[in-house]
Amino acid sequence: MTTELPGRRGGRQRDPATDTAIIEAVLGMVASGATLTGLSLVTIAKQAGVSRNSVYRRWKTKDELYLDVLEAINEPRPLPAGADARADTRADLAVLLQALAERVVDERASSMLRALNAEAATFPRLHSRYFEEIVTPRRSAMNQVLRRGVERGEIRPDIDLDLVSELLVSPLLARMASGSTDRLDPEQASRRIIDLVLDGAAPAPS
Repeated sequence: MTTELPGRRGGRQRDPATDTAIIEAVLGMVASGATLTGLSLVTIAKQAGVSRNSVYRRWKTKDELYLDVLEAINEPRPLPAGADARADTRADLAVLLQALAERVVDERASSMLRALNAEAATFPRLHSRYFEEIVTPRRSAMNQVLRRGVERGEIRPDIDLDLVSELLVSPLLARMASGSTDRLDPEQASRRIIDLVLDGAAPAPS
């Protein structure tokens, strides 16, 4: 997993190596048991081996820093084959679900997401922005694949696509929440989940 900053914010030119060191410091400390509330920008700067000003110039608040950390652990969203006639719904879903599974088995990424969920009440703006800017686009991409599955006749037209999407991701999120990901194979687990869910969502044999 790379932790390069996506370059979302404007302003003066920044040193990618410094950005990466700061993000790595946050991920390392959270994976070691630190809470998002307990960390300070000063502590993060010290752990990263950079000056306090290096952190303050980049992020005025911990919310801003943590959002960039969350963006860094979310690899660029993979692109399914799309509406191509040769595309396959299960293969397209596997592309998206495997990306989530790979994040789940990454201990530092899982620790950061568990910390965010545990401290959502303390960081409501961060939690809301994470869902708006990261979770929602990925959910939309999955629902788009499912809609194409309906159009191809691979999924029943009366099915609740939001529910199907939730059923696909829930087993992986449950594993992440429990921390029991040591034996999880992203590719194999993704395909098994997809088969189980889509078998239940398939049209009845004519």
